[in-house]
Amino acid sequence: MNTAVPSVLFVCVHNAGRSQMAAAFLAHLSGGRIEVRSAGSAPADQVNPAVVEAMREAGVDISAEIPKLLTADAVRAGDVVVTMGCGDACPVFPGKRYEDWRLADPAGQGVAAVRPIRDEIEARVRVLIGELLPQRVTITAMTAEHAGQALEIYRLGIDEGQATFETLAPTWTDFDAGKLPGHRHVALDATGQVLGWVAASGISDRCAYAGVVEHSVYVHPRARGRGVGTALLSALVSSTEAAGIWTIQSGIFPENIASLTLHERAGFRVIGRRERIGRHHGVWRDVVLVERRSPVIT
Repeated sequence: MNTAVPSVLFVCVHNAGRSQMAAAFLAHLSGGRIEVRSAGSAPADQVNPAVVEAMREAGVDISAEIPKLLTADAVRAGDVVVTMGCGDACPVFPGKRYEDWRLADPAGQGVAAVRPIRDEIEARVRVLIGELLPQRVTITAMTAEHAGQALEIYRLGIDEGQATFETLAPTWTDFDAGKLPGHRHVALDATGQVLGWVAASGISDRCAYAGVVEHSVYVHPRARGRGVGTALLSALVSSTEAAGIWTIQSGIFPENIASLTLHERAGFRVIGRRERIGRHHGVWRDVVLVERRSPVIT
């Protein structure tokens, strides 16, 4: 970044829905630590009322916001420019980071249709904050010393209902037996508190799959949006590649946008979607299969 405070510009066509929600979430969740702007290539007269209501439900008031016209100066001033369906209207300047978030357009939609768009934007914004304002964490090997806090984070993820088919956190004995010793890591804050963990398991005893593992990553709800998940996945990639492992894979609920976004940023690709693969609290759930194939293990 070329400034002490990162600057982000969100751009869509009308600056009446997606870019307004993204800007409001970023300003709200970053606590003023990121400079935020939004604009549109063809701004509307007002912000979509359904968008205003959906954001109010999320505890963010954007009723006073007014759509603004995209200018070259606005793009020039941003470190990161996030586009949302504005096509080629956004000018390109060297040295800027550009992203395109493919999101449904809330124009003409009611509140019910806007809510999932709002939630996906919030999840993406939290990941962006983690990249722009990474928390200083220490990554270290997970041991029995971390068991209580790590399993509590596991339980919190289970209770949220979008992380796993499991309904109860395991005992440390079971967890320890099921995870590969060299590929489980915790993120610690300055006081030694566990902020999150990542761990991998083998998928088969067959020799052909010796270089393939399946992983899980969990971050404490209070530590999300601070780069903890990114740091943990980076540690897992490093340890697995050092051991000659060429593929890390996982199954993620499609509703878990934050996890899918995190993994995409970490170099994972979507392989496919398994429909109705299992029941979760009596409901059939789909799973998105993701994998990272190491570019250095050949």
